[in-house]
Amino acid sequence: MITLTFVMVTCVISYLAFTRQDLVIKLAHHPYSEVNNGQYYRLLTAGFVHGSWGHLFVNMFVLYQFGDIAERLFGQIFGLSIGQFMFVAFYLSAIMIANLGTFLKHKANPGFRSVGASGVTSALVFIYVLFAPWEMFIFPPVPAILFAVLYLLYSTWASKNSHDNVDHMAHLFGGIYGILFVFVTYPEVIRLFTRRFIDGWPL
Repeated sequence: MITLTFVMVTCVISYLAFTRQDLVIKLAHHPYSEVNNGQYYRLLTAGFVHGSWGHLFVNMFVLYQFGDIAERLFGQIFGLSIGQFMFVAFYLSAIMIANLGTFLKHKANPGFRSVGASGVTSALVFIYVLFAPWEMFIFPPVPAILFAVLYLLYSTWASKNSHDNVDHMAHLFGGIYGILFVFVTYPEVIRLFTRRFIDGWPL
């Protein structure tokens, strides 16, 4: 299972980083170093490092739950082999795309750093929403489509106004990328989403 492999690799690297601050500094998303030192690998490696056990647990819980769903969906849509390749390509590219917003915003700011897989987990959640818009989330207990709308609105607001050291822009970019990736690679999802959205409309 590819999802479980990503979870295990992320847990190992994050665990090592908990005891080695130099590893965090080397792997973190740091736009200033990416631009001035050519260290663009950070756009990817930051997704495998976390700042705390709580941060790691939440992201890995979401990754395991929604990554497994997306991995199986890709296999059904594209066939097992191609689906696995597509899932790996999606996962790795989502980490980098999710970091582009803060890359552009903070490329002249040497004080900004971020770590974590929140951007790609956001992308995975939004893939789920496309295929099951009216399924209820366990937490918060709201329909998936309502969560998606509120999440995008909050992330947009927070990326401009919040000062809580959370990379809300990565959440926003990741969620949007998840939607666009499926639209481009599987346009049929537009018809499926529309039909399921209308059929489930609570009227």
